[in-house]
Amino acid sequence: MSRLEAEALCFSRPGIKNLLTDVSLSLEAGRIIAVLGANGAGKTSLLSLLAGKLKPGRGRVLLEGTELSSLSPREIALKIAFLPQIERLPFNYPVLDFVLLGRAPHISPLSLPGQGDYRAARKALEEAGVASLEARGAATLSGGEFQLVRIARCLAQESGILLLDEPSSLLDPAHAAAVAQKLSDLAKSGMAILFTTHDIGLAYSVADTAILLHQGRLINPGSAKRLFDMDTLKKAFGAEFTELSLPSAYSPRA
Repeated sequence: MSRLEAEALCFSRPGIKNLLTDVSLSLEAGRIIAVLGANGAGKTSLLSLLAGKLKPGRGRVLLEGTELSSLSPREIALKIAFLPQIERLPFNYPVLDFVLLGRAPHISPLSLPGQGDYRAARKALEEAGVASLEARGAATLSGGEFQLVRIARCLAQESGILLLDEPSSLLDPAHAAAVAQKLSDLAKSGMAILFTTHDIGLAYSVADTAILLHQGRLINPGSAKRLFDMDTLKKAFGAEFTELSLPSAYSPRA
């Protein structure tokens, strides 16, 4: 069973102290955690620590009971798929080849992708709703199309844990709703999912747990229903919130 835990994580960068302070969480198979907070609250740093891209100053990350720092990048990639917030393309890869990059942990060094890898890549493109783009150059895609192709690359990795930084950014309501439904379906199939977002509607619609970060510290993590607590939102984002009834493309998972 996939399980990812953070224990009292602390993280600083040169010249910037206390980006994260004593952050603990537990992500289990079949569950979704949404991490929200203002710009600079530490969301991306937290995600990078959980994915093994950064090392904590104090505390530790456990992947199925093993310290993440003791595992190789390939061992981590077999268990954790990571979608960064920003990504630059060095080449105009055909979309299918770009998604095949998600198969790298499954392919031996100096080997080429096999038929099984191509099947997994095409299945991921279909699941992400962008199968028609497989022959396009990735650099020719719109921002929203490229976001969905990047999500397909994560699905092709076939890891049990999915970490996504702002998965609904650049997406129109229809595609954002499709991503929300896909995250919900993946959790139902047993995947463990954690994503950062500024989209309160996305977090409320799919997450079991909502974590709000303020100046690198957690604000009472709990059910995603807490996202309708105006005082909590004000503390997390530094803005006044008013509860209104508005149209939404999201359907609550309940």
